[in-house]
Amino acid sequence: MAAYRWGIKLKTTASDIAVLKFLKKQFPDMSFAELRAKIQSHEYIYLSDMEKYEAEGERQAAKLLQALDKAKIETELFEEWQDTPTSWQTKPMCREALYDSIRQSREIMREVLIDIERETTGVVSQEALSDIEEELSEWDV
Repeated sequence: MAAYRWGIKLKTTASDIAVLKFLKKQFPDMSFAELRAKIQSHEYIYLSDMEKYEAEGERQAAKLLQALDKAKIETELFEEWQDTPTSWQTKPMCREALYDSIRQSREIMREVLIDIERETTGVVSQEALSDIEEELSEWDV
C-alpha cells in the first residue's frame, strides 16, 4: 500500500439508482450493495492506491472525476498520507493539485524517456520525440 494516495467521495450519502448505475459501469467488480454501502457511509468510492503505480492511480482518479463531472455527480477529493503503518492523515484537496501532480509526473516521464533514447541511440530524433509525445498523450488532463 502506498504512503500517499488520492481519494474520491461523493458529496451526497443518498444512493439513487442513476448514481448506482453510473458507478456500476465504472466499477463492474463491485456489487450494487457494496456501492450503496460506500455511498451511504460516505466512504471513498476510489482510492488511487488501488492501482499498481502511483502515477496510474492519479490518472485514474482524474478520469473518474471528469466522468463524474460529466454525469453531474458532485464529488470531494482528498489526499492522504501515512504517518505510521496504521495511521492515515487526511485533508481535502483541490482538483488543480491533482492535475498539477499528473502534469509533473508526465514531465518527469517525458524526460526519462528522452534520456533513455539519448543513451541507447546517441541522439533523440524527431520521430522518437513524436513517439514519446504520443505515448504520454494519455496523461493529458
